[in-house]
Amino acid sequence: MLFKIGEFSKMSGFSVKTLRYYDDIDLFKPIEVDLFTGYRYYKEEQLKDLKLIETLKNIGFSLEEIKNNWDNFTEELFLNKKKELLKQIDLKKEAIKKVDEMRSKIKDGKLENKEKQVIMKKTLF
Repeated sequence: MLFKIGEFSKMSGFSVKTLRYYDDIDLFKPIEVDLFTGYRYYKEEQLKDLKLIETLKNIGFSLEEIKNNWDNFTEELFLNKKKELLKQIDLKKEAIKKVDEMRSKIKDGKLENKEKQVIMKKTLF
């Protein structure tokens, strides 16, 4: 059975706009497009692919990475993504330390001007 884009949108939880966008970038294509009306039609079996795209996106793959590797996801690709995510975690931990350092330098509800100048210089250069 074929489903129009609106019906498939409700089934999948993806907006019509997203489905059209995925079609436009050749990431996720409808099974059939009516040449006269331009209506897009999908099969229920396609839900699995759409959910896989969502999962890959949620773990940090870009739509372009998903598209380019759709038939070629390797263990190495996932290991590289894991390394990238671990690096991001380390960067976030460093940022949290800086926040705590700055919090400890607040006096009477304000950061001293001297500290503000140091922060401004670091962000400008």
